Amino acid sequence: MARIFSWIMGGLLCLRLAPALPAQAPPVRDAAQLQMALDQLQVVGSVLYLAAHPDDENPALLAYFSKGRHLRTSYLSLTRGGGGQNRIGTERGDALAALRTQELLAARRLDGAEQYFTRAVDFGYSKTPEETLALWGHDAVLADVVGVIRNLRPDVIVTRFSPARGHTHGHHTASAMLALEAFQAAADPARFPEQLAWSRPWQASRLVWNRYVPEGAAAGGGPSVDVGAYDPLLGQSYAELAALSHSQHRSQAFGAVARRGPRIEIFEPLAGRPAKADLFEDIDLTWGRVKGGAHVARLLARARREFRPERPAAALPALLEAKAGLDRLPPDPLVAPKRADLLEAIRCAAGLWVEAIADRQAVAPGDPFAVQATAIARGDDGVVLAGCELSPPLGVPEGRPEASPLALNQPVRRAFQAAFAPDTPCSQPTWLGPGASAGLHAGGPPHLAGLAEDPPALSVTFHLTARGVAFDLTAPVRYRFRDQVLGERYQPLVVTPPVMVTFAEPVQVLAAGATRELSLVARAGRERAAGRLRLQASGGWRVEPAEFPFALAEPGDEARFSARLTAPAEPRTGTLTAQVEAAGAGPARGMVRIDHPHVPLQTLFPPARVGLAGLDLKLGGRRIGYVSGCGDEIPATLRPLGYQVDLLGDADLASADLSGYDAILVGIRAYNTRPALAQLNPRLLEYVARGGTEIVLYSVDQGLVLPRIGPFPFRISATRVTDEDAAMTFLAPDHPVLNHPNRITQADFQGWVQERGTYFAEDWDARFVPVFALHDPGEPPAAGSLIIAPYGKGHFAYAGLAFFRQLPEGVPGAYRLFANLLALGSAP
Repeated sequence: MARIFSWIMGGLLCLRLAPALPAQAPPVRDAAQLQMALDQLQVVGSVLYLAAHPDDENPALLAYFSKGRHLRTSYLSLTRGGGGQNRIGTERGDALAALRTQELLAARRLDGAEQYFTRAVDFGYSKTPEETLALWGHDAVLADVVGVIRNLRPDVIVTRFSPARGHTHGHHTASAMLALEAFQAAADPARFPEQLAWSRPWQASRLVWNRYVPEGAAAGGGPSVDVGAYDPLLGQSYAELAALSHSQHRSQAFGAVARRGPRIEIFEPLAGRPAKADLFEDIDLTWGRVKGGAHVARLLARARREFRPERPAAALPALLEAKAGLDRLPPDPLVAPKRADLLEAIRCAAGLWVEAIADRQAVAPGDPFAVQATAIARGDDGVVLAGCELSPPLGVPEGRPEASPLALNQPVRRAFQAAFAPDTPCSQPTWLGPGASAGLHAGGPPHLAGLAEDPPALSVTFHLTARGVAFDLTAPVRYRFRDQVLGERYQPLVVTPPVMVTFAEPVQVLAAGATRELSLVARAGRERAAGRLRLQASGGWRVEPAEFPFALAEPGDEARFSARLTAPAEPRTGTLTAQVEAAGAGPARGMVRIDHPHVPLQTLFPPARVGLAGLDLKLGGRRIGYVSGCGDEIPATLRPLGYQVDLLGDADLASADLSGYDAILVGIRAYNTRPALAQLNPRLLEYVARGGTEIVLYSVDQGLVLPRIGPFPFRISATRVTDEDAAMTFLAPDHPVLNHPNRITQADFQGWVQERGTYFAEDWDARFVPVFALHDPGEPPAAGSLIIAPYGKGHFAYAGLAFFRQLPEGVPGAYRLFANLLALGSAP
């Protein structure tokens, strides 16, 4: 198992130093980058930064450790961030976690650190570490943290947050508490002994808290670093580089402005040997800590001396000798990452470009496809391509596999015909596999534990020699194409199911006893896909017809089907699933593509199923105007119920006749993201005064485009209630919103997901009526989740209740309450 882990880590690390854009192949480093890589080879030491979420890290400090101190630097995010919100798309849950994983990797490509995770699920905001650890499972996540520490063997561990309980996110505090416990547990062979099959106990020298210091405040005693220091090889400071890194978290709106000048980071000791002036004092960061490493150190120092920016290949002879010396060293966990770093330095000193391009982006098991492998040396002509092979071995090169010298700047190509075995599973992240729970993602095999992403579906290993020294470079097989706007783009090769089934909506919401047309698409992942598609509904729901034959000739071909879905006479929930009978029967999978220009394309294949919710629902006003915010799916949830939903642009708000709308909804964060609303808001209030209903879904308390959004004053606070089962007190039981056209009861607040609401109103004018009071355990009641005021002839409402989560999940009571909001104008 240890050998398997080393092989996986080596394959992932061999190109980890290349600062590639996500849509490009890893380029050969420029001279400044290669010089930094040669400096990093002289240092044998590492640091682990630990926090709870994507975007919690301190990228300035990561850049300082990686590029300034030349340490192996890693960020361990306990979660993948799927419980957060999305400013750039509609991805939620697992899809958002996949997006935020890639945003972290994009950030790491800039600041030079590596990225790791535990299995912990981001279940949304938590107010206490006790709740967090109970939902995650304390021992399970602690084991994951210990496993990462044992594999990475950091000299110093840095936490972003303090383990002391305070007024912060429960995930944040829990991350520091786990770090403190794991610091000791990782060194104890009696703790999690099953890990010792592939790792060893490890005691880091010290654990510190990277404490926040307000700008301009004194740093105080103890170790500190200035991440605002200028690095001439980077052409910027570490803090400036951090702005680029942190701006990769686009889904969280974390675009950052570069800061220039001093920026002091300080560290408070939590465990281990205290440090007086430097975090790494009394720690040997040289090759002296590696048995037999002195000879390698001398060769690497010689390579650094002989390096010339105008001719990087001058360092190649010493690097190749160091490679031979490194191969003779006895096994040592410190050597594996250095071997990967050295291979990358050899690649760049020789100007080697290797790539493997498939003739398509998605391949079904059993279907043949072509791969072209290319090697070219642009810095030295003494390299020989001895051969190349697919990993796993799915095919052999066409023609004679003879050795080929790589003449200067002359590409050498090898062609493969390959096919995945018929039983190859589709490309699905290990953390989305079987065995997941409410608090934990799936674990997968031990050798993949902690990794940000799975190894590529297929790679090409290039066997090379130079000056008598053999070495291998591995390139993932990818698909390359020309985007008419973005230019050259690369996408990962994925193994696709033979047939995918996609439903038009992930949730179907119907009134009890109602019938609706259900639309679905069968898409071919392979050639000549034929068979039958079967549908099955639970909970008393009926679907007719329940079976469809299909015959699809080419990958990508689609067949569209319609069925009649009928809800039971009584309000009930259920599930609709699909099975594909084609070369064997089995549960069908859909396809979700996550495509944003700052990260590589992600393709997920979730189970093909639809949630079913039968409602006791009456509708009031049916013509709705919608002012979109960000990441908002509410219009799509309303239209199937019979609402006419028109999306209103700035021009519509400025000049269109709004009087025909029964209600106008202003979507989540619209008052944060639609600057034109600062000038157009009077038009909305005029619409209300003339008899309309305006419903504003939550905006955040910072960055509003205007100071007052309603007809009367109120403030948006950071108050939230995270307990999705929190008791609801009805403050205005006779208000129309609780009685027309649906009578709202406590039963309507059963089955809510993730949270009750966020960014509640506070300090409202007396003309507003608060509808509910609710609270998390141990807190006083908050009454600002829904406030409504009459204004002129109409109504204005601000809703902090999490409708944006409940409606896409088909929560019945949320639909009934929302329908009442839309019907305020027709209430008695």
